[in-house]
Amino acid sequence: MALAALEMEPSEEEDFRPLVAKRNNNNNNNNNNRTSNGNNGNDSFDKKDRRRTVPFMLSLSLSSNRLSMMTPKRIAMVLAVTFVVLMFVLRMDFTVTTVDTVRTSNVVIKKQRNPHTGSSFGGLNNVAQPAGAKAAAASITTSSSSSLSMDDDQTDDGYYFASLYQDIVIPKSNVGHAIPSLNAHNVLNLWGHYVHDEFRSPYASHLYDKPKEELERQQTLHEQKMEQIRTEWGMWKFQDPAGEDDAEERPVADFSNVDYKDLPAIDFPPYSWQADEEYVTAFLQEARALVTRMTEGIYAEYGWPFKKKDGTTLSQQELEQREQAFRIHILDPQENEKELKKEGIAQLSTVAMDGLVRKLLHAMMTNDHFFVVLAGHSAAAGHGNDFQQNRVITFHRIMEPVFDKLGMTLISRNMGMGGVGTLQFTLGGGDFYGEADILEWDSGMTEKGPAVDFFNKQAILSGERVPVIFNEYHFNVMAETNGTAWMGKSIWDLSMMPETTLENQNSIPFAARWMDQKEEKYNAVCWEARTDFSPEKKQSDHPGSQVGWHPGFRHHQWSGRKLALVVLKALSIALDRWEEGTQEGHPLPDTYWHVGESYKLIRNNLRTHITTTQEGNDVRSECEKLIKWLPRICRVQMHGFGLWTPQAHEDTSLLNIVQPALNGYKPYFQTRNIYDGFDLLPYKQAIPEGEIDVHAIAIATNTPAPDLDHSWMEDGDSDENSNDDKTTRRLLREGSEMAFRAAALAQESIDVPNTLPRQNRLRKLADNADSENAVVPGRGWELHGWSVVDGFCDGSAQSECKREKDSDCLMYGASDNHMDLHGNSLSGWLVFNVPKVREGIILARMEWWCGSQTANSLTKDWTEVDDGKTMDTTPWDAAKQSSDPQGRHRILKKPTHDELVPSDFEMDIAINGKIVKTMKRQEWLDHTQEFVKNVAVFPLLNDESMAQRDWEGEPVEAAIRFRSKKMPKQTYCISHIYYA
Repeated sequence: MALAALEMEPSEEEDFRPLVAKRNNNNNNNNNNRTSNGNNGNDSFDKKDRRRTVPFMLSLSLSSNRLSMMTPKRIAMVLAVTFVVLMFVLRMDFTVTTVDTVRTSNVVIKKQRNPHTGSSFGGLNNVAQPAGAKAAAASITTSSSSSLSMDDDQTDDGYYFASLYQDIVIPKSNVGHAIPSLNAHNVLNLWGHYVHDEFRSPYASHLYDKPKEELERQQTLHEQKMEQIRTEWGMWKFQDPAGEDDAEERPVADFSNVDYKDLPAIDFPPYSWQADEEYVTAFLQEARALVTRMTEGIYAEYGWPFKKKDGTTLSQQELEQREQAFRIHILDPQENEKELKKEGIAQLSTVAMDGLVRKLLHAMMTNDHFFVVLAGHSAAAGHGNDFQQNRVITFHRIMEPVFDKLGMTLISRNMGMGGVGTLQFTLGGGDFYGEADILEWDSGMTEKGPAVDFFNKQAILSGERVPVIFNEYHFNVMAETNGTAWMGKSIWDLSMMPETTLENQNSIPFAARWMDQKEEKYNAVCWEARTDFSPEKKQSDHPGSQVGWHPGFRHHQWSGRKLALVVLKALSIALDRWEEGTQEGHPLPDTYWHVGESYKLIRNNLRTHITTTQEGNDVRSECEKLIKWLPRICRVQMHGFGLWTPQAHEDTSLLNIVQPALNGYKPYFQTRNIYDGFDLLPYKQAIPEGEIDVHAIAIATNTPAPDLDHSWMEDGDSDENSNDDKTTRRLLREGSEMAFRAAALAQESIDVPNTLPRQNRLRKLADNADSENAVVPGRGWELHGWSVVDGFCDGSAQSECKREKDSDCLMYGASDNHMDLHGNSLSGWLVFNVPKVREGIILARMEWWCGSQTANSLTKDWTEVDDGKTMDTTPWDAAKQSSDPQGRHRILKKPTHDELVPSDFEMDIAINGKIVKTMKRQEWLDHTQEFVKNVAVFPLLNDESMAQRDWEGEPVEAAIRFRSKKMPKQTYCISHIYYA
């Protein structure tokens, strides 16, 4: 849902219906109801009649389904708010005349029918700028002079406030094994609207704690820069050749009823943009120009501009030198499997480049999402830098507006974690990483061998999409897929960078300076002063972990630019193939862009050709050597739930499958982020004046600036007795805060589906329910970890992580966080409802060393299991029984098994309410052996007979409990459940 004014269109039945204000990818049920000619039954209305602009909150609140759920008090409140807000809007002279740059609902429909005009970012959706903050305030405030409490979400006002973004629609694939990968924050993308606003400087936001004069100076500099960019570099200027009126009537192709969105060419509506030769020809011309601008911009950024400062251009010899320096090797698959090239930026097999091109063509044809994911260790995660400086986010910042202009939506995630490798996530298949079109592995310091081969195989087997995998270690994947896997490698080469010295540093482009990291390695900050929030705790000057093996911001940016150049190269090839393919007619023939059959072929090849153990020979793949007692994880799609972050989607939180105790208790977050919304861009990290700004090149268009009111005054300048209606910084700040909180509430309100049918979740206890062997959920488990705070941590630019009150570096923002459920022999059963177990595999990642005999605050005064209240159904009250969440502390001295695991220790395992195994101490200790650093897994179910059945699987209830009389309060931790 966009934060903008909705344009309401009356239907033939005089029914005002809100248009869904988001740019989805045509995979939306709303599209299914559109007629093939796209007129929506509104031909009788003049265009001017259709442009009645009102705050979109009104339409949401007055929809019939919401009214049916509202109390009379709420209905009366909404009607009153409707009147007040209308008066407020009229009094503010709040107009939108250039709808092509403001993401109103009408623009959304245009972006579906004509997805290449203008930009989707900024306008009223930029809540960090005055007009956007006013729109938020007008949409939420219950009167022109009062604001809502930010802490009272349960009141009627809070209910109304939370409903600001209530109609968010998250597209879902109809491919059964697709992985949920989009969250409310990703769809709203308030960060993108702030950063990519072509007409407003992000450094001019009223949220900065800086004088108005400085903010106005930043805005002036931004306007001057953008004008210079348009003049010197060019701009995106695509317009539908049909003209504005006819463009509004374009039909939209319906991809919802075909797998992988592989709609046959014959089924595209005749006048859809994909089938219009004139449209496609004009689009390809603009797309090529954009790709060229971006590529040349990156070259210039690193000191290789086509046009030199003296006005001359590169000679043919110099062009060849540049091409060699920034070379992307596209190799025969067999050649690609040999030693990594030492010069250039990347290497891919011809098969991999063809796959990437096909993916991009598919995303452009279907206006789909495109996912870029990085997995790795602390260096990849960006430790030592601010999270927004890591290589994936720097890639995303310059490429998101490019993808938007080409009709796609880019989602980029850094899923790196410090101190571990990737196995803790890979055991869950793709569930934690989410869907990926490009997937890069960078964890060479923390894992090798079998775990890396397992990563490659799960990347292929998991989810709807098969990614292009960037990984130096391919093992035997190409042979196992009969040469069809899409494999590439990133090259670390700095030979194209000039050497920087103190004497010449000012003559070298800013991005290319000190690539040896001898100077200016880091420029991260812990806080940028802002007006809407001030930390209670003093913030450090910079983040920690600024150690030798962690790259600085320039290395991260260079890694992001290399990936951008690879994608731009693939886009260039894709556009050429599109033009070539249209010689056969429009739309582009299926053979150029359909992906489903390619995905199926690669996966089936892997399952068919993977080597397995044969009698007398050990010809196992590296992957099958990982967990020797469970080699079949290498040929099935794994799944998982966990508590470590980042996680691509909140559905995969381990808390979602924990069954509550009979009194309603289950572990929960007691604290949430102390502030909401994106972090402001630090002034310290702004590109110096006069330097190449590739991001500015990406966002430049020829669209006129929207007619928005950005006027405001400092709080002290207002005259309470004046009749002039002026907006103060305080009112703007409150409007921004409201939008941030509403977005957070929208994310929190997304329902997670129940993992088991109701009758299974409420299974009747056995007749011996009061016996000590009854599998009844316990009430002594609690949440603990590094940072036990409920935030949004999906590894994307929208992440808002670890914002706890005790933090001394809130803007560090790193997504990686270790959390778990810890319990002891008094905690009772920990029961999980695991959905769709098909292959008979359930594993648990546990830690034997994480706790102590005083760590669990719930059981500290107990002398028996569940404090003797296992069967007590008196409703649990969080206010009366609040545990003291325990954070993890660095272990200075490594403990021993004898110190933490008593001699009488046992762990019971129950499946579907029956104890199936009691694991004695020694067997349990055998499973504490780590396969890679900090990953030890314990089998809860390993039933190969389930894998022999021809079925879709079934829900399974799995449970564990610890037992010891010698050390009943010694805690152990469980962070993940993996299954297949």
